[in-house]
Amino acid sequence: MDQVHNRAMDALQPFVHLADSSSASSPRFVANIITNATSSPHTYVFAELLERPAVQALRSPDTPAEFQGYLTLLEIFAWGTWEDYQQTPNLPALNEEQARKLRLLSLLSLASTTKLLTYESVMSSLSLSAPSDLETLVTTAIYSSLITARLSPATTPPTVNVTSVAALRDVKPTSLPSIISTLTAWESRCGSVITDIEHEIAKIRLESARRRAREHTRLVVIEKTLAKWSESGEASALGGDPAGRGGPPTKKSGWKKDISAALRGRDLFGGGSNKREFDDDAFFDENANEFDALGSGMDIDESTGTRTGLGSTGARTAKRFLGKKS
Repeated sequence: MDQVHNRAMDALQPFVHLADSSSASSPRFVANIITNATSSPHTYVFAELLERPAVQALRSPDTPAEFQGYLTLLEIFAWGTWEDYQQTPNLPALNEEQARKLRLLSLLSLASTTKLLTYESVMSSLSLSAPSDLETLVTTAIYSSLITARLSPATTPPTVNVTSVAALRDVKPTSLPSIISTLTAWESRCGSVITDIEHEIAKIRLESARRRAREHTRLVVIEKTLAKWSESGEASALGGDPAGRGGPPTKKSGWKKDISAALRGRDLFGGGSNKREFDDDAFFDENANEFDALGSGMDIDESTGTRTGLGSTGARTAKRFLGKKS
């Protein structure tokens, strides 16, 4: 669409140069420039021509009445519509090229406000009598890259679905304040959105910094704990006694003493009815017949009869022999 605008600007330049020439002092000459510019098939913007002093001179009261309407006609081609032309009196008559050009420009204005146009509304706005005339006009606009649209004559009602419109209409000077107001409000909303986004970014950065600090603290605690465990392991490897630190007794350090003491206490109180022998590791040994005085072995001979030293009749008598193994 930018290329279309550039082509339209380039197409207007010859008429601008003519309006700046010395011959443009005649109102008739300026009126001919306006007629030729609005009839040209490639001119769709006219603001630059409107700004020329020779064209603005047509507004003077000294301008003949037959030429005063040309300035208003050029303004309608710049930002007006076909309906504006129909409602404005004392305007010059349009030739066929001018009528088609003004209808095309009016179609651009309609498509800018409503994307889905019905045949009936467009035909009424452009004073077209047949749907075929409307379809021809829309097809011309499409092939001229003025709009991107699709004709749907079989729908109910028949429609023209416009998807894009070329920016080829000039801005009316009286509409500038409303445009500035709209742009100012849009700028304010954009500033508010940007402020909100910046606040969200600041919150995210702060939360990220806090999270990194927590992770760093956790890693420091883990490293200190691992260092303590490493020091404890080194101390144990250098001669530490797990049993001395409250650990479970090992076979060599505690089991032998505990089992020997238990067996001695059992003999003193006459417990047991079978002959058992234990070796140095407190395991049963069938070939042992003597008991070591140091607790390395035991020989218990039990038989029925009176218990020795207790005076009980019919009780078992325990006979113990203590001595070294041969």
